[in-house]
Amino acid sequence: MDPRGDAWLEKYGEVIDQIACPAYCCTSAGAVVHGNRSARRLWGRAPLPIRDGCWDGFAALYRPDGSPLEKSSSPAALAARTGLAPPPTELVAESSDGQKRCLVVHARPVRGNEGATVGVLCSLTDISERRRLGQEVQCARDSREGFLRVLAHELRNPLASVMAVAAILRRQPGELGIARMARVIERQTRQLARFIDDLLDASRIEQACDIPVAMRAASFRDVMALARDVAEGVLHGRAQTLRVDLGVGESMLDVTLWCDPERLAQALGNALLNASEFSNDGAEVALAVRIDGAFLEISVSDDGIGVEVSELPAMFEPFRKLAGHPLRAPSGAGLGLAIARGICVAHGGMVSAHSAGPGQGTRLKFILPVVQDVQ
Repeated sequence: MDPRGDAWLEKYGEVIDQIACPAYCCTSAGAVVHGNRSARRLWGRAPLPIRDGCWDGFAALYRPDGSPLEKSSSPAALAARTGLAPPPTELVAESSDGQKRCLVVHARPVRGNEGATVGVLCSLTDISERRRLGQEVQCARDSREGFLRVLAHELRNPLASVMAVAAILRRQPGELGIARMARVIERQTRQLARFIDDLLDASRIEQACDIPVAMRAASFRDVMALARDVAEGVLHGRAQTLRVDLGVGESMLDVTLWCDPERLAQALGNALLNASEFSNDGAEVALAVRIDGAFLEISVSDDGIGVEVSELPAMFEPFRKLAGHPLRAPSGAGLGLAIARGICVAHGGMVSAHSAGPGQGTRLKFILPVVQDVQ
């Protein structure tokens, strides 16, 4: 060994002994000459493997897929051979007592005065617990999604039967009271069906999965009609009015969009329901629509309780509910805006929230690149 290189490694060894994370250094030939206590605990033995070609103190290395990795191909060996620091590498390392742990290996070449590589400095990050917790979280998510899918399947069948019976009752001649009750049953059953769909959509969002969309040509008139169907009953029940500003006038309704009209209406309807939820009974909810080239811009505004500026990003988190209307019992599961954002992202667009603060109302703005033809 070059004595000058040995001096460099000695200096690094003094530093290695003082740090808490597992670290060691080896010669350019792969003999480990320094290793701190943390590294030795991971190796499972005290003596240093000072023979050339060892590169570390582990009994064996494996790739994340479980295939064996030769020591000559380890990050330390690559750093010594190339003189360059390889990117942090995730490996499974087996200690002398047979235990396996997931590690991230950082290897950097050590250069002498003349620039030649005289050794390698390595540090190790143990991510075994993180991996275990991640697997448990994924398992819990998979179990929950499976449960929700079974629940949705089991609930949809009886809901369909209830809606069919309500429709028949509403069409039967007889007392007006029965027809009114049938309409209530239909409306509430539709809300239950939407809530089931919301649970499934929220599960997809939490797992970073795209909300499925079926893109096709549709008029904005179709989208508006579907969105009204989502929100009209709630607005009417609270004596609230919906003011619509179509920008270019009624011709806006004939604009052709390339979108999933049902999903887009769901996002817009959820925004209207949110505005209704946080506004007083009898209040006005405003919907404004503009076209900018291929972009459809929709804003839903209210004069309700408003939101703290610092809390605006949290409005789009699944199951996150901010302070409710003081005169109204809380409702829903906090999924509407999370789903609306997921739908916008699936269309290549975005949604944002704005509020001047408590008592100043809220405005949600959708920007969607879906305009296909302007009549």
